[in-house]
This record gives sequence, C-alpha cells and structure tokens, in this order.
Amino acid sequence: MRFLADECVYHITVRLLRERGHDVVTVQEAGLSGKADPIVLAHAVSERRVFITNDMHFSNLLLFPPQQHFGIIVLKIRPATLNYVHTVLLGYLSKVDQVKIEHTLIIIDRNKYRIHR
Repeated sequence: MRFLADECVYHITVRLLRERGHDVVTVQEAGLSGKADPIVLAHAVSERRVFITNDMHFSNLLLFPPQQHFGIIVLKIRPATLNYVHTVLLGYLSKVDQVKIEHTLIIIDRNKYRIHR
C-alpha cells in the first residue's frame, strides 16, 4: 500500500509499515515540512497515497470529506498505547487493499478501528 506519513507520525510506525512491505513517504522526505494541511493532503492525492497521521484534526469530515482524498488513517496513539495501536493498524491493513481505503476515513485506537465514508 502507498502512504504519505504526516510529520507527527512516529518514526517507529513508519519503520513498521516499511518492514511490512508498504511504500511509505514521509512529509519530510516529500519536502512538505511545515506546509499547511490542505497542501500536504493535496500532495497525497496527487500521488494517490493514503495519508496517515496522528493528528485528530484530520478526522473532521467537514474539513476533509472522504470523496476528496484516497484515504486518511488517523492513529489515536500515544507512547503508552503504541503497541496496541500498531496491532490494530496491522490487523486492519491485512484485511484491505488500497482500493478499499479510497474515499474513507479510518480512525484507529488501541482497541478497534472505525470507518467513515
């Protein structure tokens, strides 16, 4: 799967996804550090990447309507919940492909995931 990882995504999360064979580009690697949210998301759209973030701001369906992007995954993650959230994330990714994530918001926490279309 192709991801654009937000600046706030932990390096360990990026490494975990890469180790599982996912194509992950970070906002920093894309030269987008410090850019406004709409610019960062537009870059993800232009490259047909799922945007992955820890920023709950991206869970606002009014600001980021699902039909306008190729998927947003919001990780409700803190250092104390890192392993739990990673387990739920990997479990979810094992059940879907890139096409199923398109035009959806997925919120992942330590116990479950929720999907909004």
